[in-house]
Amino acid sequence: MAPTAQQDVLKRIDDAELKEMMLDVVNIPSLTGDEEALGEYLARCFLDLGMEVELQEVEPTRQNVLARWRGTGGGPTVMLLGHMDTAPYVPSVNPNRLRPHGRPLGGIVDGNWVYGPGASNMKCCFPAYYQLVKAVRDARVPLRGDILIAAVVGEIEKSPIDQYQGKNYRGSALGARYMVNKGIRADYCLNGEPTGLRVQMGNTGYIFAKFTTRGIVTHTCSKQLGVCAYKKMTTVIEALEAWEPKYQKRHPHPFMEVRVGIGGIQGGFPYTPSRNPMPECNLYVHVTMLPGQTVGSVEEELGELLGALEAEDTALKPELLIYSANNGYEIPLNHPLVQVMDRAHETVFGAASIRPEPGRYSVSSDCSPLFEYHIPGITYGAGGLGRKGVHVAYDAELGEVVSLEHLRQATEVYTVGTLELAGGAGGSGAARLPRR
Repeated sequence: MAPTAQQDVLKRIDDAELKEMMLDVVNIPSLTGDEEALGEYLARCFLDLGMEVELQEVEPTRQNVLARWRGTGGGPTVMLLGHMDTAPYVPSVNPNRLRPHGRPLGGIVDGNWVYGPGASNMKCCFPAYYQLVKAVRDARVPLRGDILIAAVVGEIEKSPIDQYQGKNYRGSALGARYMVNKGIRADYCLNGEPTGLRVQMGNTGYIFAKFTTRGIVTHTCSKQLGVCAYKKMTTVIEALEAWEPKYQKRHPHPFMEVRVGIGGIQGGFPYTPSRNPMPECNLYVHVTMLPGQTVGSVEEELGELLGALEAEDTALKPELLIYSANNGYEIPLNHPLVQVMDRAHETVFGAASIRPEPGRYSVSSDCSPLFEYHIPGITYGAGGLGRKGVHVAYDAELGEVVSLEHLRQATEVYTVGTLELAGGAGGSGAARLPRR
């Protein structure tokens, strides 16, 4: 694509519309399982652009929104992917708290930052994708390939377990996996996850593991006769914390890092604590795994860890249950998609793109199930960069935030990359633009 044509597309990106739509999406609640209202809003927006829109029912009231901008034919399809669901909790912010006018918490701070549920992870991608297609439409650019916007349900790392059942706990790439299972295909995927304007070429996989220890309950009056499951679990916790660096050493990677996180613990009787000591304790753990590792191999390593503990204390008898799993993936540095997005970043910023730190790869994304269907993807997003210039998941005061400046820059990078990718083979590549 000629540099002048590329610039004609970029100049049509509307900052005021980016801001307006950004505020709209953060003020439409869409916790996992309740994405319907946001999906209906996005479907209307994409229909207004003249896109072909399909609502793909994953389960009742949960629909993927698939919007296609048709090319002239013969070129690759570029998927612009994003999940609609948001995390249920962020530091210092209750996402269900309402303003006086009844709208969920979300708005502008410091004139340039938008805060609210999903602002960073990852509703900010949808205004960017909208502006990209609108600019292509208004500039009358004849792309050879299609642009497919996929707004999917249920990406947040969640899985039903124990008393936590139902649609609000069905996540972990549910919508993306359903989409590809139903035959949706693309040649490339750009995923707007919050990388802080960094090109990321993969993700670790992960398992959710439940550990259980058991005791004997009596009453406070005779507690000395009981056996406390919680005290047993402290042994497991200490062992897991000591195991993590050994696990990392056994599974090195050039740019990814496996990690272990303890996310939940429960047991006992909150409504009658006189029944003690605790008869059962459950620990819920997140273990990431490199591309190529299997669920079975990780389960085997955890089993060996518990076996060693039981050898030291035969009364411990810890139990292990794997209740959710997703594979990892990676594409090579010399993959055409990585090269195109590196060039797109350099075009917009006038500087080479950078990679995330190894720990960032332990955040999952919907690119993993797509990769299983031979759709290569990268993640690149405006979110994940805080008000103090630090790459961070949450602002300590406001929770999820995204800069409107970063959103504009990400929109430009998506646009430059998509123009080259969907334009087909033989393009001249992205031309350098003045630094914004």
